[in-house]
Amino acid sequence: MSSNISSIKSKRINLSLKEVYKYIIAIPTYKRYNILNTHTLATLQRNRIDVEKIYIFVANTQEEKEYKKSLDVKYHNRIIIGKKGLKNQRNFISSYFPEMQCIVEMDDDLQEIYELDHPIKQDYAKWIDLDPNLFKDKEFRKKQLLIPIQNLNNFINESFKRCITQGIYLWGIYPTPNPYFMSFGSTNKLNFIVGPLFGFINRHNKELKLTVDEKENSERTLQYFSLDGAVLRHNNISIKTKYYNNPGGMQAEGKNRKDEAKKSVEKLHKKYPRLTKIYIRKSTGMPEIKLLSISDKK
Repeated sequence: MSSNISSIKSKRINLSLKEVYKYIIAIPTYKRYNILNTHTLATLQRNRIDVEKIYIFVANTQEEKEYKKSLDVKYHNRIIIGKKGLKNQRNFISSYFPEMQCIVEMDDDLQEIYELDHPIKQDYAKWIDLDPNLFKDKEFRKKQLLIPIQNLNNFINESFKRCITQGIYLWGIYPTPNPYFMSFGSTNKLNFIVGPLFGFINRHNKELKLTVDEKENSERTLQYFSLDGAVLRHNNISIKTKYYNNPGGMQAEGKNRKDEAKKSVEKLHKKYPRLTKIYIRKSTGMPEIKLLSISDKK
């Protein structure tokens, strides 16, 4: 596929509210039998998400047996044998569900889902009208804080409804739970859609098939942006999780993640040279790919 950006969509997606409210939550997991119980599933239960919406995808029959022994049945609806490997499992999830299904994917180690708060949040619209640069003020931002999301189900519904009205197929959240850098709003430009929690309107499109395990979240963002001209990111929502650290998951596959990351970023930069730049993250030494800024969708 060419890295040229397609013409920006403006046509409303033909989905009813009833179809939006039937969204499902897909959780790909590998060798995290106890973590899934105590993290993501417990988080969903605290947020009163209907267990009928929850689908757990495992790698093989042995993994299915281990998860059935470990998981609390009150937390989930069904366990499905998919594919081993993150990109393979995510591709399988898309193929498992019909086109236009509203799907939320969550990692198996989410500890909390946060939303941004501020002492003047209730008057935010009034204040921002008076001073549109208010959110850039350092003293204002220092007072921002994170609280557990108040209504996860409503947030998911509203995210898909906004996608429908704007012709967008992928939405996500702010990648790190740092309230100082977060803001009360969303963007439709080329912003990174992080992998631990995102939503999409399903399409069986070969241009959306993932080809890398490391940086698959960057590849997904680039694929959707190139195809649709926009992705939706909520900069007031984030999560608590441990990137690269929890046992199980990709750590259990025995690959050198730094080497895999290097191959992935080089592949993505070659495919999307106008939209990406390679760099090394100082805190981890991991090769990363930066998505270059593109103007907001009009």
